[in-house]
This record gives sequence, structure tokens and C-alpha cells, in this order.
Amino acid sequence: MKFLILILLLVSSVQAKTLEVMSYNVENLFDAQHDEGKNDWTYMAKNAKGKKEACKKVSSNYRRKECLGTDWTEKKVQLKLSQIKKVILSKERGRLPEILGLVEIENKNVIKKLAKVLGYKKLVVSDSPDRRGVDLAVLWKESKELKFIAKREHIVKGDYFKKRPTRNILEVEFLIDGKYPLFTFVNHWPSLGNPDDARVVAATLLKGRISEIAKKVKNYNIVAMGDFNTIPKLKKKGNKHPLNDVFLKNSPMFDMLTAFNSSKSVAKSAKDKLPPGTYFYKRGNQWNQLDRFFLSKGLVDGKGLEAELGSYSVYAPSFIRKTFDKKHENKKSKSKLPAPPFRYNHQASKVKKAGYSDHFPIVFNLKF
Repeated sequence: MKFLILILLLVSSVQAKTLEVMSYNVENLFDAQHDEGKNDWTYMAKNAKGKKEACKKVSSNYRRKECLGTDWTEKKVQLKLSQIKKVILSKERGRLPEILGLVEIENKNVIKKLAKVLGYKKLVVSDSPDRRGVDLAVLWKESKELKFIAKREHIVKGDYFKKRPTRNILEVEFLIDGKYPLFTFVNHWPSLGNPDDARVVAATLLKGRISEIAKKVKNYNIVAMGDFNTIPKLKKKGNKHPLNDVFLKNSPMFDMLTAFNSSKSVAKSAKDKLPPGTYFYKRGNQWNQLDRFFLSKGLVDGKGLEAELGSYSVYAPSFIRKTFDKKHENKKSKSKLPAPPFRYNHQASKVKKAGYSDHFPIVFNLKF
């Protein structure tokens, strides 16, 4: 009898399949060409026609100097692509994610180049009104278990965005194993330099679309990922918190990181391995969890498509982290702070100085 049970357990484990989902803000992945109507002059060669004149019009002294000083060439684009590849296809990981959501990319041209470097054949890219040309992308490994259904874009609208347009929310619908509908949303909400209300508008838009799906689609599954540009502290007391007070309130969604940390089935050692955040704000020595996975509750109900809570990770190996110097020690304990992301240096022309991104990627597995 025990032997039969063992055989059944082995068979069930073999039958279980997984898809890995990754979300990664790759920090200004631009090509070296000018897109008409976009302020992408920083990421062009110094001698590019029109660059000098355009850079001089930048109002910020810091951004003007950055624009004039950056010599972004095709060779440097290729270097950045190779650095991204090192992270996603590192020996420590050993696999290419079946679904990869990318934040802070410029256009389809540069994503096609990245797809070729990584080995993806399928991709979609958003077309946002963001003035710099910053957009979102999804790349995936098409298979009999993972089928593309549709792409949709949701424009973040309002009076505030007439002057400061932001990124669209990119929706990509898949069918898993021929029977499980999966809706993925890649987000890059308005930066923290914008008022809280700007992110509330994005949160309301995403929540509204999720509500539509919940009403219309039977046995729906949803993964919202990306850079939500939201921290616990609000800019102004009394404002609504975009995540807690809007998106998650009376919602069918939950925060995977919170579920991971509160789960009794996840070992404490696994929780302790997580870095304090996915992004480090150097000015205040402050870690923030800007990058998130929000999942529909049906993904943990034990029926059909399931999210493996224990597979969640902020991928932060030592080679993509930057060691602090003495001035970044904790003054009270005199201990060094956890090493932050080794942010990308767009001026660099050599691997050792190039870095990777100012964000860590996040990953988890779907099981079916």
C-alpha cells in the first residue's frame, strides 16, 4: 500500500507543470535612434543631428548636462542588452522565464533586439503618450501550454495627464494548458515626483478593468506586475493610498509579497534571504518595494492554475549588487547596509563599469 502511494505521488509530481513569470524594470533601455515627437535625445550619439540643440532646451541643469554628456551609440545598446541577458539567463537561475514583463523600455525596435539576444520569438510592446517615449513590453515562450490570446492597452487619463502624460497599462491575455485564462497587466505608474492622486488614477483604472474581467470571465486568473512607484508614506497627509486605499480595497487581488511573508508554509530562511526592497533611494538610504506582483485570489484556492507562494523571489545575486562605501554605513550600528542594485551607467563602454539596473527583478512560478 505504501509503495502504491509513493508511486502515485511520483506520478503526480511528474505531471505538474510550471511557468515562470518575471517582472523587471531594466532602467532606460533605449535604442540609439530618435523617435519623432519624443524627448529621447539623451539616448543618442553625441554627434546625432539635432541633439545638441534639443539638449540645450532642457530646463533642469542636471538633465541638461546628462543629455549633452551621454554618447549613446549602437555599441552601448548592445552592451546593455548583454547585461540584461546576464541577469535573466544567469547560471544561478538556469532558465528563461515563460512570461517576462519589462518596464522602462523605449520601443519595439529595441525589444526585438533584446528578444533576439535572449531567445524569445514572441513579444508585444505598448505605445504610450509618455514624452520621453518610455513604454512596457511582454515577451513569452509560445508553447502548447502557453497561448497568446490578445493585447490591450489602457490609457491613464485625466486633467493632470494632459500636461504630463504617463505610461499606458499593458494587458496581455493568455490561455494556459488550453483551459485556464490568464490576464497579465504590466504597469509603470507615474513616478514619485508626481502627486499621490496621479497614482490613484492609475490604480482606479487597473482596478476597474480587473472588475470587468471578474464579471465576464469564468475561472479568471490575473497577474498584475511592474513598477507601481508607490511607497507606504504618502506625499500629503489625508491623501488616498493608491494601493491600500484604492487598488486592494474590496478587491479580488492580493499582494504576493505580503502573502509570501505571512505564509507558514514558506521557510523563515527563504523570507530572510529577500533584500529589503527592489529599489534603493540613495539620497535617504531608503529601500522601497516599488516592484510588485498582485494576484487574483483564485490563484491560491487549490483549484486549477496555482501560484506557488514559496517560489516568489526578489532576484538579487551578488553580481548585480553594488557594495557601499563607508559613508553608507549605518551610523548607529556601524554596519554596512544591504548592497543595493548596481544601477546602469549609460556612459560606460566596458562591462565592469556598466552595471545592470537600479531595480531588482522579481519572479514566481505558476503551477498547473
